[in-house]
Amino acid sequence: MSLRIPIRFITVFGVTALVALAVGIVFLLGLVSATQNTRLLMSDQAETLVNAMERDIALWLRPIQQQADWIAEHVAQNAQSVDELEQFDQFMLGALAGTDQVAGLALVTPNSIARRWHRLDSETISEDWSSRQGISTWIDSGRQRSEASWVEPFFTDTIGKTILLHDLPIRDKDGQLLAMLAQIVPIEELSRYLTDLSPREGMTPFVLYGAERVLAHPSLTDELVGNEHVGSPLTPLNELDDDVLKRIWTPDEEELFFLTNDNQLHTSGAFIRAHERFYIYLYRYIEEYGPTPWIIGAHLNTETYGGAESDRLMRSLFVGLAVLLVAVVGAFLLGRYITRPVTAIAAAARQVEANELDQISVLPPSHMRELDDAARSFNQMVVDLRERTLIRQTLGQFVPEEVARSLLSDGGSLKTENAIATLLYSDIEGFTQLTETEGSTRVVAILNAYFSDMVAILERHLGVVTQFHGDAILATFNVPIDNPDHARSAILAASEMLSSIASRTYADHRLRIRIGIDTGPVVAGAVGAAGRLSYTVYGNSVNLAARLEMLNKEFGTRLLISENTANLAGDIIPLRPVGDVQIRGQARTIKAFTQSDD
Repeated sequence: MSLRIPIRFITVFGVTALVALAVGIVFLLGLVSATQNTRLLMSDQAETLVNAMERDIALWLRPIQQQADWIAEHVAQNAQSVDELEQFDQFMLGALAGTDQVAGLALVTPNSIARRWHRLDSETISEDWSSRQGISTWIDSGRQRSEASWVEPFFTDTIGKTILLHDLPIRDKDGQLLAMLAQIVPIEELSRYLTDLSPREGMTPFVLYGAERVLAHPSLTDELVGNEHVGSPLTPLNELDDDVLKRIWTPDEEELFFLTNDNQLHTSGAFIRAHERFYIYLYRYIEEYGPTPWIIGAHLNTETYGGAESDRLMRSLFVGLAVLLVAVVGAFLLGRYITRPVTAIAAAARQVEANELDQISVLPPSHMRELDDAARSFNQMVVDLRERTLIRQTLGQFVPEEVARSLLSDGGSLKTENAIATLLYSDIEGFTQLTETEGSTRVVAILNAYFSDMVAILERHLGVVTQFHGDAILATFNVPIDNPDHARSAILAASEMLSSIASRTYADHRLRIRIGIDTGPVVAGAVGAAGRLSYTVYGNSVNLAARLEMLNKEFGTRLLISENTANLAGDIIPLRPVGDVQIRGQARTIKAFTQSDD
């Protein structure tokens, strides 16, 4: 007798080994987690920087916006003086004293007369700007809105610098435009302010205007002019003296998922060969300062900012992956060893479910006791199922398949049923003449081909052939197979039978058939002598279906359907009435229908 090992033995030792391996992995992950915590601390500090940058920039720009509202209110209250802008000189110079970031103020009337006030020299200038490009368009835009806005950065000859322009339409009490207020902020002031935030070592802050232009950067604090960049008053990103920032849109790592949980803070990373360092980018989109979003962020030198933690993190990850690989391979091999016989049983069970008993191979024995017992039992079950199928198939040649299955499932007995069923009776037209002209051998071949075709159609529509009588077929719907739509199924089966007869030949011979259908109560069961029973159905509907089949001769039709069946079936196929039919032996008449030609 071959050695059989209990599956419990293998399971215990396998699980023990896997638990030991899991503990080792957890220990390793703990070390990795500690390293990641350091990185996360660095990330938190970086997020704090970006948040502080956003907050401080807002604090830096907010006085400009507040001052605009204050100036607008003062000018509107003195609307009668707006044509004499020099009367606002002291007020405007005083306003400049309160906002260091604003280099100058200007009021421009609707007829393009401008009055400018400068911080550095307290100079005031009046000019006619009607000939300046874009001034009329700018004033027209002010007529269409009432809120303040940040204009696209541009280079101005007035102060010889690239500026941020904050404007606000000033209106009188009737809503008429009095003047356009403009506050001029050189972008170098923003870069200087950004540098004054004093980021920690290893961090470089930046503000981009859109994806390709630089609005503020520590290297731009001394930029006095901005028109040397062809087509743009701002420094293009690819011309900035910062090799790291140039790689922000072509990173090596698209998303550093372990660095931040802030959905609005974007992260990525790149290895800069010129520096032999890995850098991390953290940035956020801000959309409240003009038509183009600002991108506020910083890039971090991981070695300067994180020390040697990055290298230790990578080593820990590689070790963890190696251990994980070993665990996976070991678990896979052990699992495959244990589950191979289980998989074989499952595959064979699927073949049993698909009734592919002849294709099932004998399951091999196993060293695992329980699986070996299961394989032996399964093999014996397949043998028994094959015998049972053989009996059912043999029995099914003489009684309907469903009846044979019911006999086997009920231990050889078949109960009598009372049911509402639809009966279909069909007959071959001119069969007697056919037997005389074709001979018995050929008639048998014709009938076998014909019956095979018709039975396939009937069974496809859940019909059961309970009787072959010469060339006639009696089929039942809703007994012994339950079918709530039995009337519809019978009519569809009849229609398909007629179509098949019209398009095919049987043993090279064309046939014509007639069909009658009725629905009513029937009794179905096994009838006969003690040692020889036959499954059949009884009821008036059986006779009525046969009678309707014969009446096709009188009406010149191929299909007659009783009113009972037509009412139950509904509009399954087009039907037309053929009239009232007198039923032999009965005083009543019934309405009959046939398939419409439409």
